[in-house]
Amino acid sequence: FYLSMGHMLGAPLPDFIHQSPLVMALLQLVLTLPIVLQNLITTSLGFADTFMVGLLGNAEMAAVTAANAPIYLIQIIIFGLMSGLTILVSQYWGKQDLDAINRCMGFAMYAGLAIAAAMAAALFLFPHQVLLLVSVIRTLVEMGAPNLGIVGISYIFNTFSSVYASMQSSAENPALGMKVFAASMLLNTFLNYCLIFGKFGAPALGITGAAIATLTARIVEFLIVLVYALLCRRIPLRPRLLLRPGRDTARSFTKYATPVLFNET
Repeated sequence: FYLSMGHMLGAPLPDFIHQSPLVMALLQLVLTLPIVLQNLITTSLGFADTFMVGLLGNAEMAAVTAANAPIYLIQIIIFGLMSGLTILVSQYWGKQDLDAINRCMGFAMYAGLAIAAAMAAALFLFPHQVLLLVSVIRTLVEMGAPNLGIVGISYIFNTFSSVYASMQSSAENPALGMKVFAASMLLNTFLNYCLIFGKFGAPALGITGAAIATLTARIVEFLIVLVYALLCRRIPLRPRLLLRPGRDTARSFTKYATPVLFNET
């Protein structure tokens, strides 16, 4: 799909398109399998929280499930931005236009961070009111509210990681996102075990422990991606272009990415 979109926007087709069908199929598998695993890992984070909190009891599991509903909305919006970014970056990577890639990434980060920060503020400041839109059971609202506010903050960090990983995936480096999010999931699961049940000397915090584990894993994920981005010479960061993507980039992103964003969300 993204190769087709990039070609429609003027990017040249990769060389493997003109090779044998078997070679093309194998190369597509190599490129797409890490992305599939990355999406599976990202989805599994919420499942791990729900499963491990569920070991505390049915009420705790119901509270986390209710709290995950508004969080899922943030995930969908971020995924939509990633899909839109992928179309444009695929085009510019084919042209080796690194300046345009930096501009697109900058605009996607502005948009993603603005949305994530706004929703995180709402979840942190008004967790009870948000949860009352999902559940009318006061007990579940009281149990899930602390979890909601903390996890909402974690998606500010996750937005940066997701946008950068998406850009790298579009530039023939899909393994980065898979590795980073796999490390994040493993850390999140380990911290869940420690903080939910009070293992290895950690306090038993229950639902709040799961939220702290998620936030910690997202921060570590962000730091890994930041260090990689700063050291990456293949697509070096250009702060001037990232911070000032320009009106032309905004128009291009709006024109080509907005339909995908609305489709995904």
